[in-house]
Amino acid sequence: MEPQENNIKLLTLSEVATILKISKRTLHRMIQHRQIPAFKVGGQWRVLESRFQDWMHVEEQAQPRLG
Repeated sequence: MEPQENNIKLLTLSEVATILKISKRTLHRMIQHRQIPAFKVGGQWRVLESRFQDWMHVEEQAQPRLG
């Protein structure tokens, strides 16, 4: 049995800010208020891509539908 390779992808704050189309400052504020799941690696903030995708899905479902 071969070990499974984990495809763990960490996103930088710049990458997440670009995806959300917000400033890094706004993103950092959201992280401080624990609105976005993030953690520090070597003193720099990182976001696990899979948790970020889960967060986006939850946020999308929480938004009221227009029309």
